[in-house]
Amino acid sequence: MDTIDTPVPGFRLDWRGNHYSGTPVDDLWLAVFKTLDGVWWFDAYFIGRVPLRGGVARAAAFARWLLAAPPDGPYETEFVLVRGEPQAGTRQIAEGTLLTVELLMGREQPGGPEFLQVLLFGETPVRHLAFEVCAPLDCQPMPRAELERAATGLLTICAEELPEADV
Repeated sequence: MDTIDTPVPGFRLDWRGNHYSGTPVDDLWLAVFKTLDGVWWFDAYFIGRVPLRGGVARAAAFARWLLAAPPDGPYETEFVLVRGEPQAGTRQIAEGTLLTVELLMGREQPGGPEFLQVLLFGETPVRHLAFEVCAPLDCQPMPRAELERAATGLLTICAEELPEADV
């Protein structure tokens, strides 16, 4: 990795979990950061780095979404972090595939644990057929304090680039 591609601290949430039912437990993660050359990225288990269109403004919106106070009872909220980003082609996803990354956060029972899911969807470039890239990355129970610490760090980094009214 070239030093220009080195991530600057941003948002990163790590957890242990099964990516597919019945598979061994693995280290899973979700990250949003910028590199020294100023490019913003999304990175997650299985898919790897994907450019984050909208850069700092999108990263700040994501951090604010994560930091929104959850209701006490059951809830579900979603945030589309990446929408239709063309892929260069990797072992996991074909060249030209349009990638969408949606995050789902919620709680199923009053007083129950919160969950966070990372949903990765693709769309073929020619026929525009939608498909699930892989099983959801499921973080349950979601470590709320760790998530808020990481989101606050991301928002702090974003504040250095954004006008005060946008933070």
